[in-house]
Amino acid sequence: PFRDGKVPEGGKPKAGDYEPGASRLILRACREYEVLIATENPFPDPAMQNAWATRVWTSVCTGAQVSYKLTDRLERIITDRGSHARGEVRDKIRPHIEKNYGFIDDGSERAKLHNIATYHRLLDSEAPNPDPIFVYKNPETRYKYAHNTIILKAIKETWFADPSLAPAIKYASQFSPIRDVTLALLFTAVEHCLDQWAEGSLNKNLMFTQKAYETKYNIHLQHVRDWINLAPESAETIRQRMYDRARKASGATPLVARPAGLSEETRERLRMELAAQAAAPDSDDEGGQA
Repeated sequence: PFRDGKVPEGGKPKAGDYEPGASRLILRACREYEVLIATENPFPDPAMQNAWATRVWTSVCTGAQVSYKLTDRLERIITDRGSHARGEVRDKIRPHIEKNYGFIDDGSERAKLHNIATYHRLLDSEAPNPDPIFVYKNPETRYKYAHNTIILKAIKETWFADPSLAPAIKYASQFSPIRDVTLALLFTAVEHCLDQWAEGSLNKNLMFTQKAYETKYNIHLQHVRDWINLAPESAETIRQRMYDRARKASGATPLVARPAGLSEETRERLRMELAAQAAAPDSDDEGGQA
């Protein structure tokens, strides 16, 4: 239902076009859609966008125990949040780029040459198979992959800023542990911000578009997955620690830890015991002692 019962004429569709109850549902659906962008695929194709719009709209309507049809207009409002979600990540990162990576913005020719060299060094662009060093805590020694200060700061500022509204707290299952997709999105956003310095001075007109950056995202995603596959359990522990630290810094209560399962040693002992018991002849010794 539209606000005042009138269909808006012209302009871009928005949640405010609808009466307050419906508007709140739309905003909730938009937030859920943005979570999917951050944790499942930052660059969904049109079919996936439509499927996600249906998914989040069904979710919020079910939660509110109402039934509103997902019209083309509503679908557009929801799916338009994809670029907004990517842009928010970029906007949290960009203010830290200059200081974090040592770019100089004084307009001099010397600064320009320094910035160009810094840009190519951070992207390892001269290598036959580039291994971007900007993702490391210490880019020069390539120490601690995915732990550059700018990455950890962006996680906190983008998804943990307000404990009462923070997506990573409200939708913890999507962020805990920090997913490969989320790390790859962050790396891609950092690369975009670095690309703005490629010619030696900050070019704010360079846009963070799907056309320009989806391929770069896929490369980063493969790098993250290669890193995870080196030692999956260790990588999961590290990614869980990223989440837990950001959550703690936000002031939110810690997640309740999942009950610890049996140790591998105990599992193996019980596995052998089960096999032995199953293979032994049946006997009436249930109440006896070993």
